[in-house]
Amino acid sequence: MVRQIEPCYVVVPPPHRFMGTASLAFILLSSTDDRHDVMPDIDTSTKLADLFATNRERDWYFVSPGGNWGDQLIYAGAESLARSVGLRWINRDFRSIDSAPPPAGACIFLHGGGGLNPWCSGRAFATLSSALKIPGALVIQGPQTCDTESDDTRNLFASTLADTVAAEVHFFVRETTSARFLAEVFPPAFSLHVEQDTAFNLSQHELLALAGLRKIPKGRYSLVVSREDDEADTAPLVAGEGAVQLDPARYARSFSHWLRIHAFATHIVTNRLHSAIVGTLFGKPVTLLPGSYHKNRSIWEFSLKERGVEWCDRHDSPAETVSSMDWLPRRIRNSWKVQRALLRFRGVPFS
Repeated sequence: MVRQIEPCYVVVPPPHRFMGTASLAFILLSSTDDRHDVMPDIDTSTKLADLFATNRERDWYFVSPGGNWGDQLIYAGAESLARSVGLRWINRDFRSIDSAPPPAGACIFLHGGGGLNPWCSGRAFATLSSALKIPGALVIQGPQTCDTESDDTRNLFASTLADTVAAEVHFFVRETTSARFLAEVFPPAFSLHVEQDTAFNLSQHELLALAGLRKIPKGRYSLVVSREDDEADTAPLVAGEGAVQLDPARYARSFSHWLRIHAFATHIVTNRLHSAIVGTLFGKPVTLLPGSYHKNRSIWEFSLKERGVEWCDRHDSPAETVSSMDWLPRRIRNSWKVQRALLRFRGVPFS
Protein backbone atom coordinates (compact mmCIF):
# COMPACT_ATOMS: atom_id res chain seq x y z
CA MET A 1 0.00 0.00 0.00
CA VAL A 2 1.11 3.54 -0.57
CA ARG A 3 1.91 5.06 2.79
CA GLN A 4 -0.15 8.03 3.95
CA ILE A 5 1.72 11.18 3.02
CA GLU A 6 1.81 13.99 5.53
CA PRO A 7 0.95 17.31 3.91
CA CYS A 8 3.73 19.85 3.59
CA TYR A 9 3.39 23.47 2.62
CA VAL A 10 5.48 25.96 0.70
CA VAL A 11 5.07 29.61 -0.15
CA VAL A 12 4.67 29.50 -3.46
CA PRO A 13 1.05 45.03 -21.98
CA PRO A 14 0.17 47.78 -23.71
CA PRO A 15 -3.56 48.41 -24.34
CA HIS A 16 -5.18 46.71 -27.32
CA ARG A 17 -8.05 47.84 -29.49
CA PHE A 18 -11.31 46.40 -28.21
CA MET A 19 -14.85 47.26 -29.25
CA GLY A 20 -16.73 45.85 -26.28
CA THR A 21 -19.16 47.06 -23.67
CA ALA A 22 -18.41 44.88 -20.63
CA SER A 23 -16.69 46.26 -17.55
CA LEU A 24 -13.69 44.80 -15.75
CA ALA A 25 -14.80 42.74 -12.78
CA PHE A 26 -11.55 43.26 -10.89
CA ILE A 27 -11.11 46.47 -8.90
CA LEU A 28 -7.45 47.02 -8.07
CA LEU A 29 -6.83 48.15 -4.52
CA SER A 30 -3.93 50.45 -5.37
CA SER A 31 -2.23 52.26 -8.20
CA THR A 32 -1.02 50.50 -11.35
CA ASP A 33 2.54 50.52 -10.02
CA ASP A 34 1.49 48.37 -7.06
CA ARG A 35 -0.42 45.69 -8.97
CA HIS A 36 2.09 42.97 -8.22
CA ASP A 37 1.89 43.63 -4.48
CA VAL A 38 -1.85 43.42 -3.81
CA MET A 39 -4.69 41.02 -4.33
CA PRO A 40 -7.38 42.46 -6.64
CA ASP A 41 -10.83 42.83 -5.17
CA ILE A 42 -12.85 40.07 -6.85
CA ASP A 43 -16.39 40.76 -7.94
CA THR A 44 -18.26 37.55 -7.07
CA SER A 45 -21.68 38.83 -8.08
CA THR A 46 -21.61 37.25 -11.53
CA LYS A 47 -21.26 33.50 -11.89
CA LEU A 48 -21.14 31.31 -14.97
CA ALA A 49 -24.61 29.97 -14.15
CA ASP A 50 -25.91 33.55 -14.02
CA LEU A 51 -24.64 34.31 -17.51
CA PHE A 52 -26.13 31.07 -18.84
CA ALA A 53 -29.51 31.78 -17.24
CA THR A 54 -29.66 35.46 -18.24
CA ASN A 55 -29.01 34.59 -21.88
CA ARG A 56 -31.01 31.36 -21.92
CA GLU A 57 -33.14 32.30 -24.94
CA ARG A 58 -30.21 33.15 -27.22
CA ASP A 59 -28.38 30.85 -29.62
CA TRP A 60 -25.50 29.11 -27.84
CA TYR A 61 -22.41 27.36 -29.17
CA PHE A 62 -20.14 25.33 -26.89
CA VAL A 63 -16.62 24.99 -28.31
CA SER A 64 -14.03 22.49 -27.04
CA PRO A 65 -10.30 22.96 -27.70
CA GLY A 66 -9.60 19.23 -27.51
CA GLY A 67 -7.53 17.46 -24.87
CA ASN A 68 -7.30 14.28 -22.81
CA TRP A 69 -9.88 12.41 -20.71
CA GLY A 70 -9.42 14.84 -17.84
CA ASP A 71 -10.55 17.65 -20.13
CA GLN A 72 -13.69 15.65 -20.87
CA LEU A 73 -14.49 15.92 -17.15
CA ILE A 74 -14.31 19.72 -17.51
CA TYR A 75 -16.67 19.65 -20.49
CA ALA A 76 -19.14 17.31 -18.77
CA GLY A 77 -19.29 19.63 -15.75
CA ALA A 78 -19.97 22.70 -17.87
CA GLU A 79 -22.74 20.90 -19.73
CA SER A 80 -24.28 19.77 -16.42
CA LEU A 81 -24.33 23.38 -15.26
CA ALA A 82 -25.90 24.51 -18.54
CA ARG A 83 -28.63 21.86 -18.33
CA SER A 84 -29.43 22.90 -14.77
CA VAL A 85 -30.53 26.36 -15.97
CA GLY A 86 -32.40 25.08 -19.04
CA LEU A 87 -29.79 26.09 -21.61
CA ARG A 88 -29.71 24.54 -25.07
CA TRP A 89 -26.61 24.64 -27.24
CA ILE A 90 -24.81 23.32 -30.30
CA ASN A 91 -21.47 21.59 -29.77
CA ARG A 92 -18.51 22.65 -31.90
CA ASP A 93 -14.81 21.92 -31.65
CA PHE A 94 -11.68 23.87 -32.51
CA ARG A 95 -11.67 22.44 -36.04
CA SER A 96 -15.06 23.91 -36.97
CA ILE A 97 -15.10 27.35 -35.37
CA ASP A 98 -13.33 28.79 -38.44
CA SER A 99 -14.79 26.54 -41.14
CA ALA A 100 -18.37 26.88 -39.81
CA PRO A 101 -18.28 29.84 -37.39
CA PRO A 102 -21.23 30.75 -35.16
CA PRO A 103 -23.32 33.60 -36.58
CA ALA A 104 -22.90 37.23 -35.62
CA GLY A 105 -24.47 37.99 -32.25
CA ALA A 106 -24.29 34.38 -31.03
CA CYS A 107 -23.37 33.30 -27.51
CA ILE A 108 -20.12 31.34 -27.54
CA PHE A 109 -18.87 29.34 -24.58
CA LEU A 110 -15.27 28.13 -24.80
CA HIS A 111 -14.62 25.20 -22.48
CA GLY A 112 -12.02 25.83 -19.81
CA GLY A 113 -8.82 24.02 -18.95
CA GLY A 114 -5.09 24.69 -19.05
CA GLY A 115 -4.49 25.22 -22.76
CA LEU A 116 -3.64 28.92 -22.65
CA ASN A 117 0.06 28.28 -22.12
CA PRO A 118 3.12 28.62 -24.39
CA TRP A 119 3.98 24.90 -24.25
CA CYS A 120 0.50 23.72 -25.31
CA SER A 121 -0.75 23.06 -28.84
CA GLY A 122 -1.99 26.61 -29.42
CA ARG A 123 -5.56 25.45 -30.09
CA ALA A 124 -6.99 27.24 -27.04
CA PHE A 125 -5.46 30.56 -28.11
CA ALA A 126 -6.57 30.09 -31.72
CA THR A 127 -10.12 29.18 -30.66
CA LEU A 128 -10.37 32.20 -28.36
CA SER A 129 -9.06 34.48 -31.11
CA SER A 130 -11.63 33.16 -33.58
CA ALA A 131 -14.49 33.64 -31.13
CA LEU A 132 -13.45 37.21 -30.35
CA LYS A 133 -13.56 38.07 -34.05
CA ILE A 134 -17.29 37.23 -34.39
CA PRO A 135 -19.20 40.56 -34.55
CA GLY A 136 -21.65 41.23 -31.74
CA ALA A 137 -20.96 37.92 -29.99
CA LEU A 138 -21.18 37.21 -26.29
CA VAL A 139 -17.97 35.28 -25.62
CA ILE A 140 -17.46 33.40 -22.36
CA GLN A 141 -14.16 31.67 -21.69
CA GLY A 142 -14.69 28.85 -19.21
CA PRO A 143 -12.43 28.64 -16.13
CA GLN A 144 -8.78 28.57 -17.14
CA THR A 145 -5.32 28.51 -15.63
CA CYS A 146 -2.34 30.13 -17.37
CA ASP A 147 1.38 30.52 -16.90
CA THR A 148 2.26 33.77 -15.14
CA GLU A 149 6.05 33.86 -15.51
CA SER A 150 6.87 33.86 -19.22
CA ASP A 151 6.87 36.83 -21.59
CA ASP A 152 5.68 34.35 -24.22
CA THR A 153 2.38 34.10 -22.33
CA ARG A 154 1.87 37.87 -22.44
CA ASN A 155 2.73 37.97 -26.13
CA LEU A 156 0.32 35.16 -26.95
CA PHE A 157 -2.51 36.93 -25.14
CA ALA A 158 -1.65 40.22 -26.89
CA SER A 159 -1.89 38.66 -30.35
CA THR A 160 -5.02 36.70 -29.40
CA LEU A 161 -6.91 39.76 -28.18
CA ALA A 162 -5.98 41.95 -31.14
CA ASP A 163 -8.86 42.96 -33.45
CA THR A 164 -11.58 41.83 -31.04
CA VAL A 165 -15.07 42.79 -32.23
CA ALA A 166 -17.21 40.73 -29.82
CA ALA A 167 -19.82 42.79 -28.01
CA GLU A 168 -19.23 41.30 -24.55
CA VAL A 169 -16.42 39.17 -23.15
CA HIS A 170 -16.35 37.30 -19.85
CA PHE A 171 -13.19 35.43 -18.91
CA PHE A 172 -13.26 32.96 -16.02
CA VAL A 173 -10.19 31.67 -14.21
CA ARG A 174 -10.23 28.83 -11.70
CA GLU A 175 -7.75 30.25 -9.17
CA THR A 176 -6.43 33.63 -8.06
CA THR A 177 -2.82 33.41 -9.28
CA SER A 178 -3.89 33.51 -12.92
CA ALA A 179 -6.46 36.17 -12.05
CA ARG A 180 -3.83 38.59 -10.73
CA PHE A 181 -1.73 38.08 -13.85
CA LEU A 182 -4.62 38.51 -16.31
CA ALA A 183 -5.86 41.63 -14.52
CA GLU A 184 -2.69 43.27 -15.82
CA VAL A 185 -2.89 41.78 -19.31
CA PHE A 186 -6.54 42.25 -20.28
CA PRO A 187 -8.06 45.48 -21.63
CA PRO A 188 -10.52 47.26 -19.32
CA ALA A 189 -13.52 46.14 -21.37
CA PHE A 190 -13.05 42.47 -20.44
CA SER A 191 -14.95 41.07 -17.45
CA LEU A 192 -12.67 38.84 -15.40
CA HIS A 193 -14.09 36.34 -12.90
CA VAL A 194 -12.78 33.65 -10.58
CA GLU A 195 -14.81 30.46 -10.27
CA GLN A 196 -14.06 26.81 -9.60
CA ASP A 197 -13.26 24.32 -12.36
CA THR A 198 -16.50 23.33 -14.09
CA ALA A 199 -15.83 19.65 -13.29
CA PHE A 200 -17.05 20.38 -9.76
CA ASN A 201 -20.59 20.89 -11.12
CA LEU A 202 -20.95 17.13 -11.58
CA SER A 203 -22.91 15.25 -8.94
CA GLN A 204 -21.93 11.74 -7.90
CA HIS A 205 -25.09 10.47 -9.61
CA GLU A 206 -24.01 12.05 -12.90
CA LEU A 207 -20.47 10.79 -12.45
CA LEU A 208 -21.62 7.21 -11.87
CA ALA A 209 -23.84 7.38 -14.95
CA LEU A 210 -20.91 8.57 -17.06
CA ALA A 211 -18.75 5.77 -15.64
CA GLY A 212 -21.40 3.12 -16.24
CA LEU A 213 -21.54 2.23 -12.52
CA ARG A 214 -24.48 1.83 -10.16
CA LYS A 215 -22.60 2.79 -7.00
CA ILE A 216 -19.15 3.88 -5.94
CA PRO A 217 -16.88 0.82 -5.54
CA LYS A 218 -15.10 0.16 -2.24
CA GLY A 219 -11.79 0.07 -4.07
CA ARG A 220 -9.22 -2.53 -5.07
CA TYR A 221 -5.85 -0.74 -5.17
CA SER A 222 -3.97 2.39 -4.19
CA LEU A 223 -3.44 4.42 -7.35
CA VAL A 224 -0.39 6.53 -8.17
CA VAL A 225 -1.02 8.72 -11.21
CA SER A 226 2.10 10.37 -12.61
CA ARG A 227 1.76 12.54 -15.69
CA GLU A 228 4.25 12.08 -18.53
CA ASP A 229 4.24 15.33 -20.51
CA ASP A 230 5.42 18.95 -20.45
CA GLU A 231 3.50 19.64 -17.24
CA ALA A 232 5.21 16.86 -15.31
CA ASP A 233 7.39 17.89 -12.38
CA THR A 234 11.09 17.07 -12.62
CA ALA A 235 10.75 14.31 -10.01
CA PRO A 236 8.46 11.48 -11.25
CA LEU A 237 6.13 9.74 -8.84
CA VAL A 238 7.04 6.17 -7.97
CA ALA A 239 4.57 3.61 -6.67
CA GLY A 240 5.41 1.77 -3.50
CA GLU A 241 4.82 -1.89 -2.78
CA GLY A 242 1.23 -2.95 -3.37
CA ALA A 243 0.26 0.16 -5.36
CA VAL A 244 -0.72 0.51 -8.99
CA GLN A 245 1.11 3.12 -11.02
CA LEU A 246 -0.15 4.35 -14.38
CA ASP A 247 -1.30 7.46 -16.19
CA PRO A 248 -5.03 6.93 -16.95
CA ALA A 249 -4.95 9.81 -19.44
CA ARG A 250 -2.77 7.60 -21.64
CA TYR A 251 -3.95 4.16 -20.54
CA ALA A 252 -7.74 4.56 -20.68
CA ARG A 253 -9.61 3.48 -23.80
CA SER A 254 -12.53 5.88 -23.25
CA PHE A 255 -13.79 8.57 -20.90
CA SER A 256 -15.91 6.04 -18.99
CA HIS A 257 -12.87 3.77 -18.69
CA TRP A 258 -10.84 6.70 -17.31
CA LEU A 259 -13.56 7.32 -14.72
CA ARG A 260 -13.70 3.67 -13.66
CA ILE A 261 -9.93 3.45 -13.15
CA HIS A 262 -10.25 6.18 -10.53
CA ALA A 263 -13.51 4.86 -9.08
CA PHE A 264 -11.95 1.49 -8.20
CA ALA A 265 -9.03 3.08 -6.32
CA THR A 266 -8.90 3.14 -2.52
CA HIS A 267 -6.61 6.17 -2.43
CA ILE A 268 -5.09 8.38 -5.12
CA VAL A 269 -1.68 10.06 -5.13
CA THR A 270 -1.18 12.21 -8.20
CA ASN A 271 0.30 15.23 -9.90
CA ARG A 272 -2.53 15.21 -12.48
CA LEU A 273 -5.12 17.78 -11.46
CA HIS A 274 -8.21 16.04 -12.80
CA SER A 275 -7.21 12.70 -11.34
CA ALA A 276 -7.32 14.57 -8.02
CA ILE A 277 -10.65 16.22 -8.86
CA VAL A 278 -12.39 13.06 -10.02
CA GLY A 279 -11.06 11.16 -7.01
CA THR A 280 -12.51 13.88 -4.77
CA LEU A 281 -15.86 13.70 -6.57
CA PHE A 282 -15.89 9.94 -6.00
CA GLY A 283 -15.18 10.52 -2.30
CA LYS A 284 -11.70 8.95 -2.38
CA PRO A 285 -8.80 10.13 -0.19
CA VAL A 286 -6.52 12.15 -2.48
CA THR A 287 -3.01 13.58 -2.19
CA LEU A 288 -2.02 16.15 -4.81
CA LEU A 289 1.55 17.01 -5.75
CA PRO A 290 3.06 19.80 -7.87
CA GLY A 291 3.30 19.94 -11.63
CA SER A 292 5.69 22.07 -13.64
CA TYR A 293 3.99 25.38 -12.83
CA HIS A 294 1.60 26.92 -10.30
CA LYS A 295 -1.63 25.25 -11.50
CA ASN A 296 -1.89 22.36 -9.05
CA ARG A 297 -0.97 24.40 -5.99
CA SER A 298 -3.19 27.36 -6.96
CA ILE A 299 -6.27 25.23 -7.63
CA TRP A 300 -5.63 23.20 -4.47
CA GLU A 301 -5.66 26.43 -2.47
CA PHE A 302 -8.78 27.74 -4.22
CA SER A 303 -11.07 24.71 -4.33
CA LEU A 304 -9.46 21.40 -3.28
CA LYS A 305 -8.06 22.12 0.17
CA GLU A 306 -11.55 22.78 1.54
CA ARG A 307 -12.69 19.44 0.08
CA GLY A 308 -10.14 17.52 2.15
CA VAL A 309 -7.47 16.94 -0.51
CA GLU A 310 -3.99 16.76 1.00
CA TRP A 311 -1.05 18.64 -0.50
CA CYS A 312 2.56 17.49 -0.46
CA ASP A 313 5.62 18.77 -2.31
CA ARG A 314 7.43 15.44 -2.40
CA HIS A 315 6.52 11.81 -2.83
CA ASP A 316 8.98 9.47 -1.08
CA SER A 317 7.66 6.02 -1.92
CA PRO A 318 10.15 3.19 -2.34
CA ALA A 319 11.47 2.69 -5.86
CA GLU A 320 9.78 -0.70 -6.05
CA THR A 321 6.66 -1.10 -8.15
CA VAL A 322 4.09 -3.86 -8.29
CA SER A 323 4.58 -4.22 -12.05
CA SER A 324 8.38 -4.53 -11.77
CA MET A 325 9.37 -8.05 -12.82
CA ASP A 326 13.11 -7.81 -13.44
CA TRP A 327 13.47 -11.55 -13.79
CA LEU A 328 11.58 -11.44 -17.10
CA PRO A 329 13.36 -10.61 -20.38
CA ARG A 330 13.17 -6.86 -21.11
CA ARG A 331 11.13 -7.41 -24.30
CA ILE A 332 8.45 -9.27 -22.36
CA ARG A 333 8.64 -7.04 -19.28
CA ASN A 334 8.06 -3.91 -21.37
CA SER A 335 5.32 -5.41 -23.50
CA TRP A 336 2.14 -3.33 -23.47
CA LYS A 337 0.06 -6.51 -23.41
CA VAL A 338 1.98 -7.84 -20.41
CA GLN A 339 1.59 -4.54 -18.58
CA ARG A 340 -2.17 -4.53 -19.23
CA ALA A 341 -2.43 -8.13 -18.05
CA LEU A 342 -0.60 -7.26 -14.82
CA LEU A 343 -2.85 -4.27 -14.22
CA ARG A 344 -5.96 -6.34 -14.88
CA PHE A 345 -4.68 -8.93 -12.40
CA ARG A 346 -4.45 -6.16 -9.77
CA GLY A 347 -8.10 -5.22 -10.39
CA VAL A 348 -7.68 -2.26 -12.71
CA PRO A 349 -10.67 -2.15 -15.12
CA PHE A 350 -9.64 -3.48 -18.52
CA SER A 351 -12.02 -1.23 -20.46
